[in-house]
Amino acid sequence: MVNLINKVNNVIDDQLHITQFKVKTNKLYGFKAIGSNTTSNQFCIKMNDPTKKIKINNKDLENNINLKNYVLICKANPWTNFALWTKRKDLIKKFFDKHKKPKNLILIYSNPAVDKPIKKIFGHFDKIFNNVSADKFTDIQNCTGQQCINCLRCYNKSSKNADNIIIEKVRNVKNAPNHICKACYSHKGINFRAHTMVKPLQKNSDLLSKDILKPIQIPRIIDRFFRFNHHGELIT
Repeated sequence: MVNLINKVNNVIDDQLHITQFKVKTNKLYGFKAIGSNTTSNQFCIKMNDPTKKIKINNKDLENNINLKNYVLICKANPWTNFALWTKRKDLIKKFFDKHKKPKNLILIYSNPAVDKPIKKIFGHFDKIFNNVSADKFTDIQNCTGQQCINCLRCYNKSSKNADNIIIEKVRNVKNAPNHICKACYSHKGINFRAHTMVKPLQKNSDLLSKDILKPIQIPRIIDRFFRFNHHGELIT
């Protein structure tokens, strides 16, 4: 019996943690997502505080394990649209110059600059997510607090450029007048709820970045839409 319990625990430990958003007031209510730990991600730490002397691993980007695993998850669930937010345009270019992008993967460039919206799609990206102050670019703001499930602009592909440029109204950017990462919501949220968030997110970071997922580790998703990196960034 003890051996059986240990085997079950090992299987659970080897599975990705999927976050389910059940609070009706949450922007992501009704969604499920796979995140990772931004507080241990070298790129995120550097972006949050550029003064820190951190060397980011940029070796072998074209064979990035994290992206390979996300691609495997997409291929195993062809009925689901997966949306991936990332600021790592260097990694995306290197990887998808070599590997075919799944049709059900939507790549969203998360523009770190505040009040400098990018209005033209580039590279392998399908959409661009911009952050602007509440009182600026009011004529083109299209992400103003509504729940994602009632919009789905980020989760459906479109041939119209206007549908692919997201302009989010950010209420408080006082601590990051030029750069959204300096006021990182993920760092704040994880640090505030470290006792419940660090362990599952770090487990995901390790599983996604250290080795290719085994078939039994690849989650089967029954949802029409799914999010990668509600917390997190691609890991190198």
